[in-house]
Amino acid sequence: MAVTRLNPKAESGKGRLIYIVETLLGLMLITVLNVLLFKTDIGFMKVQPHPYWIVVILIAVRYGFFPGFFAGFMSGMLYLLFKTATIPDISLLELHSIELWGPPLLFWVTGMALGEIRQGHMRELDAVQTTLKESLQVADEQKRELQTLEQAKVEMDTRIFSQEHTLSTIYEAAQALRTLDADSIYMAILDLLRQYLDVEECSIYIMENNSFQLKASKRTTSPRPKGILGPETEPLYTVYKERKAVTIDAALRNESDNAGMLIAAPVLSSSGLEAVGVLVVERMPFLKFNPASIRMVELIADWCGASLENALLHRSTKEKLITDEIADVYNYKYLRRRLNEEFQRAKRYGLELSLIHLEIPGFTERIPEEQQATLIAFAAVVQSHLRNIDLVFLHEQPGAFVVVLPTTPLQGAKVVVNNIARAYQALVIMSFELEANLMALRVGTAAMTAATNDMDELLAAVTEDIHDAVIAA
Repeated sequence: MAVTRLNPKAESGKGRLIYIVETLLGLMLITVLNVLLFKTDIGFMKVQPHPYWIVVILIAVRYGFFPGFFAGFMSGMLYLLFKTATIPDISLLELHSIELWGPPLLFWVTGMALGEIRQGHMRELDAVQTTLKESLQVADEQKRELQTLEQAKVEMDTRIFSQEHTLSTIYEAAQALRTLDADSIYMAILDLLRQYLDVEECSIYIMENNSFQLKASKRTTSPRPKGILGPETEPLYTVYKERKAVTIDAALRNESDNAGMLIAAPVLSSSGLEAVGVLVVERMPFLKFNPASIRMVELIADWCGASLENALLHRSTKEKLITDEIADVYNYKYLRRRLNEEFQRAKRYGLELSLIHLEIPGFTERIPEEQQATLIAFAAVVQSHLRNIDLVFLHEQPGAFVVVLPTTPLQGAKVVVNNIARAYQALVIMSFELEANLMALRVGTAAMTAATNDMDELLAAVTEDIHDAVIAA
């Protein structure tokens, strides 16, 4: 996972074991080259900058404070050794001169300074990784809760449908209702009617927008019924209003003409205090039309109501969510609504408004686990460079973000982009992902002007401006 790749702790631990060897080998290599190729200048006293800087800088930047301290100290001591060797009959005054002690002290101080800078970056990265790990744990818990909810079994009425069907047979048929997809529940209910009552034609109507909306229908020869029926349509209105099943006496009907509504049963909420729709049986065998079958239809309608309430509640809750569960930023569906509010406010009061578009390079090429970790890490980086009033949204394009900056001109947005791009590049470098296609962050900026008529023009402008980020000095 990307979490492991971004964490430098393993390499830092290894550095504690080998930085001494690397420092000594580096100094030894420079000394050997000095002796073999530059015998006239032992210790490279005439070379500026001194070759020992290679060892000091590389060790400090790679491993941190203590390795940088050690590399600077060893380089200074070796320099001091060669320097004193080149001065015959060295005097006490020369031992106290800045010319003798200056370079060794500079090696030492620089090694510690660069090492401390690297150590600070490592501490910051550790903090980001801790936050990332906690976020992943929260996401895993939410995922498990969602799976538990989806697998929750709808309460079953253990009453036997008929003498022909056992309880185990009914239970197997009811497994189709263990879902949070409303459309699947509709079709499962109609399949139960056809399987256990030999119903030839049936339909489900749900009351929406003050009318009966057809949600599912099973037909043999008859055409599909109307998709919308008025609220006063009988017998649907009576069944819905009184929450009781209504039947048509089969003895008064011609057996060859069963095209009408034979049984209409209310689909009730789990509390049973209100109806949400009507289950209709329109054609079934004459011998099956009896009180037992009517009771079975009522029972199946009760199952439909209990299952459907959970599914509709889940759908409604999911549609109302405005944040992404993974990245912990606003989702794209909420972007248009909130951006329109900010646009109208800026237009009304003459305020500045800017947009930033950010694309993570190479995002779609990563495996799903890495994509999730990358989104969380990048969202944390972006939010750390924004104000409390700034808004971050996940774009519909995978691996892309949109940042809304109220009261911010275009120049200010470019400053924010530069800061984010710099932080992103530092994060990539610290994770040792040095591929060229991962270094350049894709960005775009746009600001509202007097000629901007609506937010769609602003969104189009920021999309047209997308380019590789160039970090300003």
